[in-house]
Amino acid sequence: MKKLFLIILVGGLVLAACNTATPTPDTTDIPVVTDDFAVSAEGRLVPGNFVQLSFSAGGKVVEVPVAEGMPVAEGEVIARLENSEALMAEVSRAELEVLNAQQAVDDLKENAALVKAQLESEVAQARDALDKAQRRLRNINSPDVKFYQDSVKDAENALLTAQENVTVTDIGSLKAALQAARDGLKFMGDRLGAIKTAIDSCPECDPKRSVTVDGFPQTLDDAQDAYNDALNRVKELEIQLEQAERGNATAVDDAQEALDDAKRDLEWALNGPDSLDLALAQADVTLAEARLANARNRLADVQSGPDPDQLALAEARLATAQSALMAAKVALDNTELRAPFGGTVAKLNLKVGEQVSPGQPVVTLADFSTWMIETDNLTEIEVVKIGKGQGADIVLDALPEVTLRGKVETISGIFEEKRGDITYTVKILLTDQNPQARWGMTAAVTFDK
Repeated sequence: MKKLFLIILVGGLVLAACNTATPTPDTTDIPVVTDDFAVSAEGRLVPGNFVQLSFSAGGKVVEVPVAEGMPVAEGEVIARLENSEALMAEVSRAELEVLNAQQAVDDLKENAALVKAQLESEVAQARDALDKAQRRLRNINSPDVKFYQDSVKDAENALLTAQENVTVTDIGSLKAALQAARDGLKFMGDRLGAIKTAIDSCPECDPKRSVTVDGFPQTLDDAQDAYNDALNRVKELEIQLEQAERGNATAVDDAQEALDDAKRDLEWALNGPDSLDLALAQADVTLAEARLANARNRLADVQSGPDPDQLALAEARLATAQSALMAAKVALDNTELRAPFGGTVAKLNLKVGEQVSPGQPVVTLADFSTWMIETDNLTEIEVVKIGKGQGADIVLDALPEVTLRGKVETISGIFEEKRGDITYTVKILLTDQNPQARWGMTAAVTFDK
């Protein structure tokens, strides 16, 4: 206000002087007075982030696990009131109820989806069964004689092929190979026995040494491996022989049975439909139609999802459980004081056993990783020359030889009236750090032009 008054006064004097001067042509440039002074202010050093904490409810303090100067993490418990343990148990019970209620809702939906999938499969199976029953009925009413004649011919050819395969398979060669393998096994067994006898007769000899039997040097391990190989060969040939003998006989029997069935089917087709067969085929069609209709009706009942009444009850239970959980958490929060951010317990006005009132400041939490200068004496004329991000020099009164740099972080949009002046609060973030900085130190701020 004083600066503004001086400017108005100087302007008035200039105007007065002009009025008394002799009029001259308006060709002379009038000098413009510019205000080029640097804006300065006084402020106080504060942490970049700090808060005063209080309980939402009153009560007796039962736990204070922190102390002044102690660092705490975000969400860490700073203090608890009585009944907090009981409320924590209540929160746990409420959480379990929410889980159970949610599971009930999910089960209804999942079961409905599962039942729907099962019924869709039943409809498909019933449709296939109906198609087969209808084809059988049509075949009984008008059998395809040529089809059955061709089936007989195919069965006869299959029987001839099976009979030929019996003669083609050389059972004798398999038997001869098996006998040779058994002879080889006996030979290897005799050699293995001779080597064991030679080794047993010389206890001081190395059991891993090579022993010559029938002019053939061999170790005990090698002889044992050769014997095992011969034994495996005998077993393999025995299995092949058994399969060949059984397979040939089975193939012929199966081919003969298939031929007999084809002949009976042909005879049936030539003689025309039997009344009993026709009645049974018609009954199968009627039954298949009824099963398909039933499956379709049941599927239609579950197309819209789970039973509406059951789902409504389950969802109502879930909503009630969620409300109870929210209320329990609110009650617990009222008995617990937790750090809203990571920082340091700067001040602690709290002791175990004392009573606290709702809203009573009991803890000051500060984040000292950043510092700010808070100034509230910039006038309306000065603040318009300041912008967010603008640089500034800061000199702490306690450290006059050190100049720190900072930049404007915030400019308050709300004014205060101090001693007739309109003032605004401006916060400057220190971009330089000094380990000697302390909360509350006064500082002089000079803003960049």
